[in-house]
Order: sequence, then C-alpha cells, then structure tokens
Amino acid sequence: MSVAIDLSGKNALVTGGSRGLGAAMCRLLAEAGAAVVVHYSSAPDRAKKVVESIHRAGGRAVAVQGDFHRPDDVDRVAAEAQAQLGNISILVNNAGREEALGPALELGWPAFQGIFELNVRSAYLLTRALAPGMRRAKYGRVINILSMAAHGYPKNMAAYSTAKTAFAGLTRSLAVDLGSEGITVNSVSPGWIPVERHGPGTLPGRLATAARTPLGHLGAPDDVAGAVLYLASPLAGFITGVEIPVCGGSQLIG
Repeated sequence: MSVAIDLSGKNALVTGGSRGLGAAMCRLLAEAGAAVVVHYSSAPDRAKKVVESIHRAGGRAVAVQGDFHRPDDVDRVAAEAQAQLGNISILVNNAGREEALGPALELGWPAFQGIFELNVRSAYLLTRALAPGMRRAKYGRVINILSMAAHGYPKNMAAYSTAKTAFAGLTRSLAVDLGSEGITVNSVSPGWIPVERHGPGTLPGRLATAARTPLGHLGAPDDVAGAVLYLASPLAGFITGVEIPVCGGSQLIG
C-alpha cells in the first residue's frame, strides 16, 4: 500500500477554519489534495487569507460564514458547503473555544448552554446534515476536536470541560451508529497549542506547560493538523471511536 496521503477528489469542511488550529487543518488537507470549505463565524478577512493561501499553493478552497449559536446557521453552512463543492466526505468539527470562564456555580446555566451549542449541537447538526453525502460518496470521515481540558478539568473552565466531555460521548456514540454505513467518527484532543490569540502575557504559562511534557516543549498547530489529516485519510479506514491526544505526553505526568 502507498504511504502517501492523497485526498484528491475529496471535499472537506473545517469549522472554525479561519485561524489558529483550524487554519492549519485547512491548509494541510488542501495540500493533500482535498477541496476545503473554510468556515468562519466573524472576521471574513481572516477566512479570505486562508483561502488565498490555499489558492497560491495550487489548492481549492471557499469560505462560508455561520454563527453556530444559531441552529439555522449550522444547516445553512452545510447546505452552502455542498452547493459550492458537492458532497462533503470529510467533516472536521473544530469550532469551539472557552467563551465563559469562572467558578462553575457562578457562571449560570446560560453560559453552559452557549458552549454546548457551539461545541456539541453544531457538530451533531452538521454530521446529521452531511452524512447522506458521505454515503453517496462512499467515503465518510468525521473528526471532532476535543481538548485535554476534558481530562484535566482546569479551574474556572467547568463549562468548557463539561461541553468537551459531552462531545467525547457524542463522538463514540456516532462511531457506533455510523460505522455500518462506512463513516468513521474519531477525535483529536489538543493540549495547549499556542496560536495567534495567545499573546506575550501567556509566556509563563507556556513555559510551565512545556515543563510538564515528556517532550519538553509545546506543540504547533501543524501537530494537530497532522493527526486530523491521518484520520481523514484512507490510512485510518479501520479506525473509529478513538481519541488521539496531541499534547506531548502531558497526560502521563501527574
């Protein structure tokens, strides 16, 4: 078998693809030959830059906007993605961030609900909308971006950690339900991977986190994108329901 990853002829949708980890995923999937939908919620200029960088490298990409706090937007993004590229056979549910921080009982349920909408509901609705196209394409890969925060439960991140834990359960349930249809559902859990929104003030935290990893350093966005690329590829065709931690082994050290 060939070890090269070739996604030519495949169409991918990456949510939250306009910056950070999502942008790296978009570029690497496109480099492997996939046509990519770069989803963004705001700041169209960032999404445009990702699309343009893919075009300059000889790839194909389009940008689609949607606010995943609104379920109608989720359905619209799925429809527009398929209208522009055809069947989406690779879905990367990456949208989601720490929108509400603070003590769990002081946040209030609306904070939990908002993060659930962004992380869990949007992934469920997109998977439901795109699964028929995956069946038609006879190729289906759903990759959910979780977080090591679902394992370590950092202080003041209860809403985010709870949503990601629920997301892990959804991933495994979908893997069971969709496996007979040839659709694999897996997840990637990044540790702290610095991106452009992490300014100089985070340096002490970065150094402390790096010291807790067996590898002795933090990862880069392409480390996460590489795991996504593998799960999106034919090489991972007999893998479903698994979680790949991309954290430099920090989970091994208490």
